[in-house]
Amino acid sequence: MLIIINVQSGCAAMIFADTLTFGLSVDLGPVECDQLNEASGIAMSRQYTNVLWSHNDSGDESRIYAMSIKGKHLAIFQLQEVEAIDWEDIACGPGPDASLSYIYIADMGDNRAKRKIKSVYRVPEPSLPQLPQKSILPIKTFDRIQFNYPDGIRDAETLMLDPSSRDIYIVSKREQQVKVYRLAYPQSVETINTAEIVATLPFSWAVGGDISPDGNEMLIKTDSSVYYWKKSDTAPITAFFSTPDLVSVPYTQELQGEAICWYHKSLGYFTVSEEPWRIENNEAHVMFYPRLTLMDINQDRRFDIADITYCLEYIADLRPLPKMPVLPDINHNNRVYIEELIYGLQMLIQGVQANQ
Repeated sequence: MLIIINVQSGCAAMIFADTLTFGLSVDLGPVECDQLNEASGIAMSRQYTNVLWSHNDSGDESRIYAMSIKGKHLAIFQLQEVEAIDWEDIACGPGPDASLSYIYIADMGDNRAKRKIKSVYRVPEPSLPQLPQKSILPIKTFDRIQFNYPDGIRDAETLMLDPSSRDIYIVSKREQQVKVYRLAYPQSVETINTAEIVATLPFSWAVGGDISPDGNEMLIKTDSSVYYWKKSDTAPITAFFSTPDLVSVPYTQELQGEAICWYHKSLGYFTVSEEPWRIENNEAHVMFYPRLTLMDINQDRRFDIADITYCLEYIADLRPLPKMPVLPDINHNNRVYIEELIYGLQMLIQGVQANQ
């Protein structure tokens, strides 16, 4: 499907709807922790297999929350002697010590355009307690990366990390064509860094984003859409911004959805909403959008009717599942059953309809 969107600046961008790479949303469960009620960002742990890190929007203390990919509460950590002004996004990836994984937290929201200096906190990813805890665990060791923009005060809610270069990317929010800024590694923790403008994108209201663990795919979310970019292994990160067109991927609009991140090995992506207090039945859920090749049961590098047949035969005990790198477990309940069969059929029908 092809949509034309007119940007007020006078240029037109084509938006191609990609319904063949990722599937529709799967509800993995509610966010269990009552204190995490304005999840403004999420990031996939690099230290644990099925752990998401998140944080609240403005109004909370300097806390990060660990939960399972099904929304179950695991732990709360708090950065010591830090005021959280307007935390907007979070990312996980490498940092100064190659043996560690780091969490990056962006305190850069600025609805009223009054803050000249913004901050990104870089925290070695903490170890989780063996059992879920409601007590708050302190974080005493972290870096504060302060920065400003070269073209005036900006409001931004999108923080991304290039895992290859360790450069930080920030996308502004409110312009008719949002700007992409870079804080090149190594970022100073002693002086104020000035971000570099590297691209302009033909849409507005960017509220979250993430670069895949291998650095070759990127997602940026608005309040109503998710845009997707892909590049080759050898291409630089700037290749993401070289095309004038956009590709949208599936997104089920949430009440106030701002948070998005990749799953391990780029096998899909997650979104989580805030819980607007003015709206009843506002419980936030973890939503998962699987890469459809996750359902490639016969391992011929594509998802088609042969995989549906294989799944049906497996459920009927007519043949075993082959050895696969990742179990085609769409709803993450550690089994492949009728839910995966129904979901696969739905996505196959959707793909046929998209090609008509």
